Amino acid sequence: MPGAERISKRCALALTVLGGLAAAGWASDVVPSPERPGNSLDDPIRKPKDLSGKSIKCARVRAVHSTDPKEEGASAYFYEKDPWLGYQRGRELFLREFSRADGAFSEAGKLAGLLLEDQTSRLQNRDHVASCALCHNVPFRDAGAGNTIFKNGGTGRNTTHMFGAGLVEMLGWQIRLKILEKGDSDRKGWIRKGESDRVRAIVENLPLGVGGERVSVDFGMFGDDCGCGKPHLNSVCFIYYVDEHGKRISWARRLDEPGVAGYSFEVQLFGWGHRKGALGSTLRAISGATFDMHAGIQAYDPTLNEEPNQDGLALVSLAGAPQFFTGRTRDRGSVKDARGVSKDNPGRDGILEKMTEGDLDLAELYMLNHPSPAEKARTPLRSRGRELMTKIGCTRCHVPDWHLEADNRSDPDPTRRYLGDRRFFDLQVSPNAKTGRLEGKLVRLSGRGAFTIQGVYSDFAHHDLGPGFHQLQFDGSLQKKFRTAPLWGVGTTAPYGHDGASLELDDVIRRHGGESEKEGRAYEALSEDDRSALIEFLRGLVLYSVDDLPCDVDGDEKISEHFMVGGMDTGIERLNPEWLFRVPGKIEGEVTNPDGVRVKSFALTNVEEAYGAHLKWLEDKDHDGFPDARFAAPEKGSR
Repeated sequence: MPGAERISKRCALALTVLGGLAAAGWASDVVPSPERPGNSLDDPIRKPKDLSGKSIKCARVRAVHSTDPKEEGASAYFYEKDPWLGYQRGRELFLREFSRADGAFSEAGKLAGLLLEDQTSRLQNRDHVASCALCHNVPFRDAGAGNTIFKNGGTGRNTTHMFGAGLVEMLGWQIRLKILEKGDSDRKGWIRKGESDRVRAIVENLPLGVGGERVSVDFGMFGDDCGCGKPHLNSVCFIYYVDEHGKRISWARRLDEPGVAGYSFEVQLFGWGHRKGALGSTLRAISGATFDMHAGIQAYDPTLNEEPNQDGLALVSLAGAPQFFTGRTRDRGSVKDARGVSKDNPGRDGILEKMTEGDLDLAELYMLNHPSPAEKARTPLRSRGRELMTKIGCTRCHVPDWHLEADNRSDPDPTRRYLGDRRFFDLQVSPNAKTGRLEGKLVRLSGRGAFTIQGVYSDFAHHDLGPGFHQLQFDGSLQKKFRTAPLWGVGTTAPYGHDGASLELDDVIRRHGGESEKEGRAYEALSEDDRSALIEFLRGLVLYSVDDLPCDVDGDEKISEHFMVGGMDTGIERLNPEWLFRVPGKIEGEVTNPDGVRVKSFALTNVEEAYGAHLKWLEDKDHDGFPDARFAAPEKGSR
């Protein structure tokens, strides 16, 4: 039989089989998307499998926002009743490869983003990846570091990691309050013209009584002493102008414009920094913006889109983070269909509400709680390198530690309303004294207490480090200032610099000039042995695979080699969120693979139960990507 005829007959047979499945009512079981929820006993046509257990398991179902934890499967339920499942579902949004059916790539290749200085050139191209994990992929399956992409200019921007991102977000809100405390003398929550002029916005990294290296970080000066019409705060502070009632004036760009009585600001600690400061100040805003810009997945999010007091602040998210109106999404929900779904469709591809308010609740829950980087064992050589960091002045900008104040939301002084630590767990990672391997200890958190962030090594301010770091943008304008790179994780996140142009730590340190000229030359003046010690210290600041890390999960002060979950031996004890769900995942265990070899399958035998597929606000029997209950009678507190 000729080859083409054989193939044709095989295709016809396959279509006949699939047609029979459909006729038997089995077509709804077929998984056309890249999820792999099956185990070794499943028909791979009906239920694709991955025996490693590490693939995305759940079909895309838009999450529902709720403030009522009794609404099973909506976001408040996860926050209060099943936080590990909420964390994992948020993580799946980060790892998922979105398809055209999900609305990805609706404006692929289009020049978009901020206008550069010539008021014509755009920041970058849109819709170039299907998943956050395609850039944030070192280590793979975590919110790690990664690719250098075209952004701002042809020299590119390097992808930063998001380990410890929740701590950075919380620190950003606190720094904002600390700066306001220095400049807002009448405690209105904003700064009047002329108020605190020429006062420096100095913030201490650690309060008295908290151990560590104390650094006074200068975030610039209040007021305008040169006649430029703008406050002289560090550009990490994104300024917006207000009237005499503290209401934001959307069109104002200077203090001397009609109606401007003063200004307020947000502190944007993420990213390398833009001249016009528009990345976003919160994890939620960044998630909404980057899903849109990089994948073409626009979010409809009332949490970001409403500005109840017209003061620059949007709503407080379910995770407890005050949002800024600058983070609003392109999908505003200005027109809705009979089901309550936004018809704005800014991608103009007919796919509505590609990402929901509930989705961003879960993405925020994941990013807020993402564990921090770790440090390897302090050998004598590495200890010497750490001492040299302080001795030659590196820690003037690479500030080692910061302290988060405990919850103080009810304080009558608006500049002292701290939010405390809003995470639900902390992963303490340190080297085993005997083996040297990194090991974790899970610590559950509650009560919004104080927390000292150790080993971040950044003041988060923007600095001009001289010509070696200047970036010629697409339009020919020159961006000179960039955020001080946090050094935690630096040992495993090459290449270095905002442009990823330095392949070695020694190279990027030698590039330092401008405001860091003294420190750069001090490094060059060190002996070769001392430079090696400093580099060795930096190489010990590392990222790691979170759910592969040996970890004491159950609090018995040891790490089991045979951690039992649901009566099954899952191997070494580690922080796999599936083991901590309200209904823990149950692995398949020892099976014979297609090669006839015995292997341990980590595929789950209870995927639907563990992942809550039949919870009220998650069940999607018609596979349209929306929970069925969303289009039933609306429930109070859910949207």
